[in-house]
Amino acid sequence: RRLSTPQAAVPAVLDEHPVWSIDPREPGTPPVRREWMLANGLGGYAMGTVLGVPTRRYHGLLVAAMAPPVLRMLTLAAIDDTVVFPGAEGGPAEHRLTRFHFATAPDRPCLHPWLTRFEKEDFVRWTFELPGPRGPVTVRKTIELADRRNAVLVRYELPPGLGARLELRPLVALRDFHALLTGREPPITARELPAPDGRPGVLVFRNELGIHLSGRGLTAFRHEPDTWRAIELLVERERGFDDEEDWFCPGVFVGEGAEVVEIVASVDAAGRADWPERRDARRRRRRLMIDSAVAEAGPGVDAPARARLAQLAAAADAFVVTRAGSGAGVSVIAGYPWFADWGRDTMISLPGLLLVTGRHDEAFDTLLTFADAQRRGLIPNRFDDHAGPAHYNTVDASLWFIHACVAWLHATGDRERFESLRAACERVVAAYLAGTDYQIRVDPADGLVAAGSPDTQLTWMDAKREAVVFTPRHGKAVEINALWIHALRSLAGAVQPTDPDGAARLARHADVAARSFREAFLGGPKGGLTDCLTPRPGARTIRWVRSPELRPNQIFAASLAHAPLDQAERRAVVRVVRDNLLTPAGLRTLSPDDPGFRSHYDGPLFERDRAYHNGTVWPWLLGPFCEALMRAEGFGEPARREAAERLLALAATVDTVSIGQIPEVADANPGPDGVHRFDGCPAQAWSVAETLRVLVMAFSGAS
Repeated sequence: RRLSTPQAAVPAVLDEHPVWSIDPREPGTPPVRREWMLANGLGGYAMGTVLGVPTRRYHGLLVAAMAPPVLRMLTLAAIDDTVVFPGAEGGPAEHRLTRFHFATAPDRPCLHPWLTRFEKEDFVRWTFELPGPRGPVTVRKTIELADRRNAVLVRYELPPGLGARLELRPLVALRDFHALLTGREPPITARELPAPDGRPGVLVFRNELGIHLSGRGLTAFRHEPDTWRAIELLVERERGFDDEEDWFCPGVFVGEGAEVVEIVASVDAAGRADWPERRDARRRRRRLMIDSAVAEAGPGVDAPARARLAQLAAAADAFVVTRAGSGAGVSVIAGYPWFADWGRDTMISLPGLLLVTGRHDEAFDTLLTFADAQRRGLIPNRFDDHAGPAHYNTVDASLWFIHACVAWLHATGDRERFESLRAACERVVAAYLAGTDYQIRVDPADGLVAAGSPDTQLTWMDAKREAVVFTPRHGKAVEINALWIHALRSLAGAVQPTDPDGAARLARHADVAARSFREAFLGGPKGGLTDCLTPRPGARTIRWVRSPELRPNQIFAASLAHAPLDQAERRAVVRVVRDNLLTPAGLRTLSPDDPGFRSHYDGPLFERDRAYHNGTVWPWLLGPFCEALMRAEGFGEPARREAAERLLALAATVDTVSIGQIPEVADANPGPDGVHRFDGCPAQAWSVAETLRVLVMAFSGAS
């Protein structure tokens, strides 16, 4: 059956790849506020603004993952690129392509007088119309990352016969991507290294970290070491962080009269020799992902919706990364630019990022990566950003792991390989029943999972700063126990063909927990579910106190296939969440009538953390809401239509701020224009994954 879709602006499809094409001069979000991101499959990336002005400490042309996917270093921050036309009346004309904000200069451009087009695919490209000596001159600048390499190519294309000169000044940071330069670091050094064919090259290094720059169409390199001072980063200032730093310039590359000029910057000094092969591999992978997602959605999807599915499938590729070292394997970056690979985010995202897109082998490898890192029944909450030991402080990641393993089995039917995951799933169940770290345990009195203490944050609502836990949910949380019951029942179904006795044991635990769940959580605020039961020690026994907050976590009790609610109860949850928490950008994390509600995610980091799960909207939750809506209505066409329209509208809206991606969070309340302002990570894995997964579900009708 064909579902109608919103006729919002959609990405064009060029050569069967999604392309976003933007005129920065059109009214709307200023180009200095719209961001783009490219990823290299190792955790490294390039990122910046449509205008080209860097506004974050994380912006740069090459952020290299030195211990993939972590230990990320900002190497090449930017290139100051100037086009010099031949002498005419008044002398040579110079035009700068890239602009910067300086703390010492009053001019902070938000527009570019000659920028006419910005495009994004698996590259980004700017088109400039420069005032030349004989009329407008079109110049194109393209940035492309090497697939599975810490290398970036910057290409300039000029009209033939122009005779212009390009002057390219690389600006180098060579620092941890979190930390701005303070002036106290060891000095940066540059050494000229001509390539074997005579092309100019330079090695720029600080201690053991270096970046090699070379290219083609370059006629000379002038060694003129300099420091660019007081570069101001707009977003850092707004977030209350240090917002200035200095970058090192080793000199000037010159391209005289060439139609194509390229610079390749890499940490491996391998140049561009294998670039075409890597580009082809990435495009084949994206094609597979797009084709798989469109096929999963079914034949009745119209062209605008197919284009959105292609967008989401292409966006999904950015988050899948290769791990190196002792934790070798495949993993998922939770969000760009600053998150590493988190267990919870990975397992929630895996069905949308890897199963819907046909990357079943990599999904299996990802599950093995986390299974191999399991400790006392827990998979890691996250791997360390500096390649240190894994962190295990999570109660839900291991339950989402079981969910993802069973989803992989259903997608592939590969029971033989599932057996290598089954043991890790069963270790989770055994650990929860016996009790494990962080006071995670099944209460023998009712079969429900309890976890944590007042000073821990083990659920996804995990903001904590300066010893303040902003969303204390220790005890028996609603989504944890919905996940526990779902994990037991789904795992029982998965092992039934080979181990009926084991399946029966799992089902008995699920039955006990399901009966207790209804008694414990039904009758919550406004007819929904209680968010959490908090322990209060009594004289002889623990008393479990219901929390008064109305939060979105109850939606999982209605969205999961094996949730412990009947249809009427699912509908009640959907109604309460719709009436109190639903926005076009996702679900609020707290009801607006709660005294702890925060309407906006802004201010210093402490205030942002306070608002993080106390009102702030999360786009990824729109997926579970739409799934709960469809399950509550038996996947009838009206519910499927509403789900598709909401998810497509979300995907269309965010193009205005994060080109081709979906950000992490948004303000709880809309601004004067009626729009919820997006913030947090500009590219978030589960925002993309859950939108894609549930959108495919809505079109296909598959449960």
